[in-house]
Amino acid sequence: MSDQSDNLKNILTPFGLSPEEAAIYLFLLEKGFQSALQASRVLHLGRTKVYRLLDKLAEKGLVTKKIDDLGLKFEAASPKQLELLVTQKSHEVEVLRDSLPLVFKELGGVRGKGADKTKVLYYSGTEGLKQVTWNSTKAKNELYLFELSTMSAFLDYGFCEKARKEFVHNKVEIRALTNLRHVPAWTKVAELVKKYYQCRFIDPDQLKVIFEQLIYNDVYCLYNYQGGEIFCVEIYNQHLADMQKQLFNYMWLKAKRMKLRNNEGEVVV
Repeated sequence: MSDQSDNLKNILTPFGLSPEEAAIYLFLLEKGFQSALQASRVLHLGRTKVYRLLDKLAEKGLVTKKIDDLGLKFEAASPKQLELLVTQKSHEVEVLRDSLPLVFKELGGVRGKGADKTKVLYYSGTEGLKQVTWNSTKAKNELYLFELSTMSAFLDYGFCEKARKEFVHNKVEIRALTNLRHVPAWTKVAELVKKYYQCRFIDPDQLKVIFEQLIYNDVYCLYNYQGGEIFCVEIYNQHLADMQKQLFNYMWLKAKRMKLRNNEGEVVV
């Protein structure tokens, strides 16, 4: 398999195609109508398996069939058919999102009495940091943040933008305290910056931010990524979260409002 073919397969897999389905689709796209036997021989796949994969591609609208004098043959549908797959996936995501309130309600009814006790969760590495960041998008109304730097400094930009869009979708107002006098532009999600984001400067002589901290709902979360090691702790306790919110609001009143320079989040003292 050429590097180009491998790259094309990698392009198709995010649309829900397995590597083998992608290989068959690309083969048919290049060769036109072909039999399952021809695909089996060229791609070195069992003929029974090829038929099964062709059926899956047909269900996705990516393969059409015809019968001629030589038997059943298959052809790749237009690549524009991928747009329909994206539409279907978007619909599925919306259905799942709309069902969440009911799921939360039903599952909440079967939680044991011990479920409301204090819970401490530990995470490590980049994936751990992604998890605690994504958890914070479920904040109700407000997220309080003691910020060392923007999340893009430690996580890939694509994930960060996805999280920011989720904040907007959930209408989470973010208030951040930082020791930085200048925060460079950090997002293209302008709606988040214009409607849901505020940042203030706190003099390090008053409060030096050493750990990044997130406070929301009944959660107090802190993490550190110095020395190349990421370590995160989430504490679920309403009383602790309420106390930390009071401390945040106390420091917020002492902090200096930063001037917003643009809709990409750049602020200066």
